[in-house]
Amino acid sequence: MLILAACGGGGDNGGSTPSGSSGGGSVADIDQTFTFQYVCVNRTLLPCQLVQQFIDAVDERTDGKVEIQISSYPELGISGFDMIRLLEDGSVGLGEIYSGFVGGEYPVFDVGNLWGLFTSTEQYYEAVDALNDDMKRVVTEKTQGGKVVAFNFYPSNFFFTKQPLEALKDFEGVRTRSHSNVLSDLVNELGGDAQTMAFAEVYTALERGILDGAVTCSTCGFGQKWNEVTDYLTGPIPGSFAQTFITFNSKEWESMPPIFQQIITEEGANHTARARTEAAKWDTQGVGQLVEGGMKYSEFTQEMLDVIGSAGEKAVLPRWVGRAGGYGSEGVDLYNEKIAAITGLRVNPDNTVTNIGR
Repeated sequence: MLILAACGGGGDNGGSTPSGSSGGGSVADIDQTFTFQYVCVNRTLLPCQLVQQFIDAVDERTDGKVEIQISSYPELGISGFDMIRLLEDGSVGLGEIYSGFVGGEYPVFDVGNLWGLFTSTEQYYEAVDALNDDMKRVVTEKTQGGKVVAFNFYPSNFFFTKQPLEALKDFEGVRTRSHSNVLSDLVNELGGDAQTMAFAEVYTALERGILDGAVTCSTCGFGQKWNEVTDYLTGPIPGSFAQTFITFNSKEWESMPPIFQQIITEEGANHTARARTEAAKWDTQGVGQLVEGGMKYSEFTQEMLDVIGSAGEKAVLPRWVGRAGGYGSEGVDLYNEKIAAITGLRVNPDNTVTNIGR
């Protein structure tokens, strides 16, 4: 059985619930073994590595009867852009859905990852919390019954570039690798030239001059050794954490005994809490590693932060509204109902944006 997951460590092994009877019978009564393969974007990413604690806990509590092995996108040639369809038709039994990958086809997934609108990580998490139940429902609907068992979190995104980004003029024409439509809208509005490219291909593209820069989290860039092919680290983009959805195909989920479902759900909740805690630490960790590796680090000036916020209001939100289907669509309705009061930006019936104050 092939079980795939998307992008994506640290943390402790605490939080696991003891094995045994968790409802729905006893683990000892089950004589069937389930073996899955869980595929991350790349093994160098800390969120991928952190999933191992979830896997170990499930293995322990099921007495080894649910075995999950980690692989990676590069190893299997998985892009992640079609994860919804693969989960829906059963080609993938367990997949981690990243909004940046699927947001082109399903813009509703980007409603909580509209970078440029949030001013802080705290504000981003406020939006995520407001949307959690809705996004579980959306995932279930789009995957025709899929089950979200955990959320994963990725830390703030930074610009890795060959030249410094000290002012808006420095972004002009900078060929920048992007991993989502939302990020591309932000990069292009700043004057850059957003380029879509697989994560594993970025190092070579930077090395050969195909790209001038790229955007990812600090520890992600360090894991890929981008400090060897770029000199300047700038950021982070405010509120640019990313939430992903670890999701079972409906038939695979329903095929397991209730006790295994409960154990996985409980350990999924433990993983969600662990990932959220660790992601907050990774920004500092990654910046330190990159600076030690030779990069020059600068935070955005207040002037640039204001420019990014303006780009969010004038470009990121309106363009996403257009992709989502406009006012009255599922995504925009969710945004107005749950997110507008957080960002201070509301979408009007004519698809324009009004600043109602944060």
